[in-house]
Amino acid sequence: MSAKTVSGLVSVIVASYNHAEYLEKRMDSLINQTYQNIEILVIDDCSTDNSVEVLQKYEAHPKVNIVIREGNGGWVGVSNQGVDMSVGEFIIFANCDDACDLRMIERLLEGMLANSTAGITYCCSLMIDENGKLLGDDFVGREKSFRLMCNNDTLINSKMMSRFLLHSCVIPNLSAALFRRESYVSAGGLKSAYRVCSDWDLFFRIAALYDVAYIAAPLNQFRQHKTTIRSSTKDRIMYEEIMRLLLGQITLLQLTAVERIKYRLHVMYLWSVHILRPSISGVMSFIYLLRVVLRFDPIAICCLPLALILRVIQLPMIVGNNILYKKFFWR
Repeated sequence: MSAKTVSGLVSVIVASYNHAEYLEKRMDSLINQTYQNIEILVIDDCSTDNSVEVLQKYEAHPKVNIVIREGNGGWVGVSNQGVDMSVGEFIIFANCDDACDLRMIERLLEGMLANSTAGITYCCSLMIDENGKLLGDDFVGREKSFRLMCNNDTLINSKMMSRFLLHSCVIPNLSAALFRRESYVSAGGLKSAYRVCSDWDLFFRIAALYDVAYIAAPLNQFRQHKTTIRSSTKDRIMYEEIMRLLLGQITLLQLTAVERIKYRLHVMYLWSVHILRPSISGVMSFIYLLRVVLRFDPIAICCLPLALILRVIQLPMIVGNNILYKKFFWR
């Protein structure tokens, strides 16, 4: 712990950008947390709506520090700026369009303090739409092994967490995750090499060094709308990042030969979902994504024919174009 770090303090970092309509609920859900040893650092990244006007209502609050940037730094840059400016022993990135239960930080911190080997503690997330209507939760679509292990609060060891992350981003929303500062710093923080998968990449790097604690209660509210980073990113870029990340991790992690085949087939199956979509975007991006596979794990391409066959077999059983996408990448 550095000299400036304050023991027990939770630094809440809010990267604000063009979500004025959600900011009041976001700020109120943080200010009124049952755990009050917090600092709330809000950095507005040159919003063009009335976000700054909304934030000014909170600038007199003793726990709130508002910074208005003069130049756009992007979500990753702003988030890392927040870490550099903060002094808490623990860090949480509270996305400006999300909200949370008033007990969330308290519960996450309890889980962290109860598990000394954990670098992250996170909770289940409720999915809500633009109007706050409940869409579901992120737990129901997870693989069976995750649901069996995490039906109650539990500690996921480093090795198991890496395998869960290979299957899907089981921490679908950064707003639901509390970090030890030392784990965040040791892993190197968020990287600008990814636009969509920067958080997923960070989770892999922390899971290589620390265990992860899970709180089964749905304490976070993860908003789904058309202007999220994920929703506004073209399919080709999104799949390129996903495949680059997962194939790279298959190469890095100490997996058995059978596991390598399993996860390569899994990644190729996810690609087959994209290829066989009703739209032509999967076909149009085929050559581009093929080059990504050949660059990062050329052996994986051998699994593509089987993945395509499995996808075709399962198509009649799938209702709705996005069901498998949500199952694997609901984040």
